[in-house]
Amino acid sequence: MDKELLDRLEKKIKDIKVEAFIINQGERQIFEYSKNKKVKEKPFKVYSITKTIVSLLVGILIDRGMISSLDTPIHNYFPEILNSKNAMKKEITIRHLLTMTSGMEVNELEGNKDWIETVLNQPLLYEPGTTFQYSSGDSHLLSGIVQKVSGMTVSEFAEENLFKPLNINEYSWLTDPEGIHIGGFGIRMKPEQLMTLGYLLLNNGEHHNIRIVSAEWIQQMTTPYKETKTEEQGTYGYGYQIWTYTSSHHNQPLSFYCASGIYGQNIFVVPKLKLVAVVKSQLKLEDQGLPRIYFKELLQGLENNMQTT
Repeated sequence: MDKELLDRLEKKIKDIKVEAFIINQGERQIFEYSKNKKVKEKPFKVYSITKTIVSLLVGILIDRGMISSLDTPIHNYFPEILNSKNAMKKEITIRHLLTMTSGMEVNELEGNKDWIETVLNQPLLYEPGTTFQYSSGDSHLLSGIVQKVSGMTVSEFAEENLFKPLNINEYSWLTDPEGIHIGGFGIRMKPEQLMTLGYLLLNNGEHHNIRIVSAEWIQQMTTPYKETKTEEQGTYGYGYQIWTYTSSHHNQPLSFYCASGIYGQNIFVVPKLKLVAVVKSQLKLEDQGLPRIYFKELLQGLENNMQTT
């Protein structure tokens, strides 16, 4: 990795409230910035990175045949939605929840007693499957489905089938008032634990030669189903509860995917470079995209170097 590019990255992140920025390539750490020791040792709020973890749990259920199809209507799990005045709600599927295309209005969940009921009662603004709307409500319904299908709390299922096999401990996961683990946010983890999750994605669902989730699921999960923003260098999209970036430089494509949380929490995975990066931040809303911009600039610098050598 080009030292000049990494030095430039370090200078930029020191100028903002990034608390930790770690980059591993292969099995080797090539860059680390930490505000202090406590940053690495204390679990922190990962916010919407929780969504990506829920997607992995859905994939495990799919792999085991406990969910037969992503095109299963969600009324199989929440029959109360059939009482809706809008008959089109019965067409919402698990796939629509994963891709944030349920079509239901996005509203705040906190402050309500029954979060599942609150989401299901939202007006349908768009035909299911047609329009991307970023929604923690869709993610929370996925968490409810994981609980119903597994017969366990979501945390118990995750502990047994994801976290324990990955040697992830000392985490916590908040629940809604009804005791369902929050699908859209609510997990606390350490940076090194996020790195482990990043490697699971990079290695197509394997951890130290142990299969956790199928390679097919990781491939589907990280495929962009909806484009969300196009720029000269590439296109942002959304897969199954994870963001994607497809580079437009086809000769040396440095595309990546990213689990992201508000205020600048990130897991970046760059398959071509076998690279995983983790970011912990406490940024203002208007600055929360800066770690992604700086990371993309790093990749652009690498791409330019590759083209001139």
